[in-house]
Amino acid sequence: MPTSRKPAKKAPAKAAKPQKRIAQTLNVNAPGKTYPRDADKYEAARKAFLKVMPTKAPGVTQAEMMVLMKAALPASDWGTTQGWWAKTVQLDAEARGEVIRDGGKPLRWMRVKK
Repeated sequence: MPTSRKPAKKAPAKAAKPQKRIAQTLNVNAPGKTYPRDADKYEAARKAFLKVMPTKAPGVTQAEMMVLMKAALPASDWGTTQGWWAKTVQLDAEARGEVIRDGGKPLRWMRVKK
């Protein structure tokens, strides 16, 4: 007794997701290694970071840096990731030689004049 099979229905094609731009960041603690990050967020955080970093001594401590970055990156857009992005951008800028740390206690960072 022959059985009739209905042809399988094809699932509708999924809409292609827009490609996220990727920025390769550095980390002063891991020379030569890069880390892929969302380029839009990275660029916005980097711009804010370089704007708030002082170019004159004594620089800012880690705690002061986080306060400045939380003020520069609105929580409505960044949620609870403000501090993470601040540290990511700080480590990247330090690896690129744009920011230096003084090595004292507490550690302080300042932007290198260009």
